[in-house]
Amino acid sequence: MGSVDKLSDRNTESSTEPLLVQLHTELRSLKDSNADREQIESIKKNIQDQLPASDTARSLPHQKTPSGRTKVLHMHYVRSQIEPSGKTEIEHLRFFATTAKNLGLRLEILTDESCREEIAQVLDVYKTLDYCVEVGQKPVSKWAEDSVEYLQNGQMALLRLLDDDLLEWAMKAGRRKRWQGKVSPEDLEEVLQDDHLWILLGTRVNALKTVLEHERLAQLKGQAVSHIRTYIEGGNMIAGEDAAGNSVILIGKDAIAATAHLYQLNDDDVRRLVCEDFGLDSIEQVICVEQPGQFHLDMGMLFIGNGVVIVNDSSKALKDAVEMAAMVPCLTTEKMAAKRQLQFSLEEEAVRDLEAAGIEVRREKLASEVLFYNFFNGEFVEGEDGCHYYITNGGPKEEETIFETLMVEEWQVVKKVLFSPQDVAQKSLQERGGVGCRIKGQKLKPR
Repeated sequence: MGSVDKLSDRNTESSTEPLLVQLHTELRSLKDSNADREQIESIKKNIQDQLPASDTARSLPHQKTPSGRTKVLHMHYVRSQIEPSGKTEIEHLRFFATTAKNLGLRLEILTDESCREEIAQVLDVYKTLDYCVEVGQKPVSKWAEDSVEYLQNGQMALLRLLDDDLLEWAMKAGRRKRWQGKVSPEDLEEVLQDDHLWILLGTRVNALKTVLEHERLAQLKGQAVSHIRTYIEGGNMIAGEDAAGNSVILIGKDAIAATAHLYQLNDDDVRRLVCEDFGLDSIEQVICVEQPGQFHLDMGMLFIGNGVVIVNDSSKALKDAVEMAAMVPCLTTEKMAAKRQLQFSLEEEAVRDLEAAGIEVRREKLASEVLFYNFFNGEFVEGEDGCHYYITNGGPKEEETIFETLMVEEWQVVKKVLFSPQDVAQKSLQERGGVGCRIKGQKLKPR
């Protein structure tokens, strides 16, 4: 137990990045005082020297497209702090267990001691389910997608923890630079200040520090763990393949910009870091994509494989909001119109980024904040019958039917779409995450 305690202490210390924070403070002070260029460049060099060496053995991350052939689902189970009954968490556990049992998948659950008995009671009826439960020392985040990547060499790659304030500053600096002109200057400052009311910052993995539990458990099992040097929360990276079958990785621009600011690099330098960590040959295989009006890519786009990506189309929502602001002019309707304008503008930017990289883009409205459904957020898996399936959030039956028809008949990427119960999907999406945030896929691994 002593070694685990030491590991916890080490990660807590490294998570604050004291030297990196100090250097950035000095850099901002020098810029504010109009110091000479030589002093500023010296501090920048010292910041760049804080970048860790790569330790991932240049292994690709697991692909999230159907070609990933996902057969293992990782989920986190934590007692709800919002619902005393914990219905949303229990119903998701049942949904994942039923899905895994029916398709012949393996379910791996990370939880803490307080939830062990509850999980056992829920899963008692699933007699043939292939599953295991790992118990950590502390409660973990329910969002299993975001803190870890499972690499093709069998290792886990975890995010490095950073100083919360420094990370937030870096991500907002990137948004300020990219989003100028998409909203008024006054609204832009409001967007950055009140991100939870506009487009949430993707910094919750750093804040929740779930990676510490992954590190502790890996050490107890004698397993090596590697690290991702770019700040990419899992939902903001989608690994797949282009039309020729070559590996490509879509990465949200928040991740690229934040890392560039943190280590005083340019965007292409950050793409090279991704290539080094994940074994890609060219930075052209790292496609920087604007988040489509969402905090993560997987909330507004769906990579169906073979170089085809579906991007949300909020044009009707924008038209409705603009018309409402004209009919009932007030601060509320005007702000909603501005929010919809920003979202649509970012969707258009994402389309341009993808098409410039040679990706085929199709536009579909597969999410609604009003009706609380989101079909972008899900997981492709391969059943024991060798067919592909897609697991996602439930929604209105009419919308489910339209989406499944697209996936099965028009796009022909899966045999069937499996939807979670609509009521629990709505509650989960109100917490800013869905089915695709709650599970993380991996190929079948040796026992």
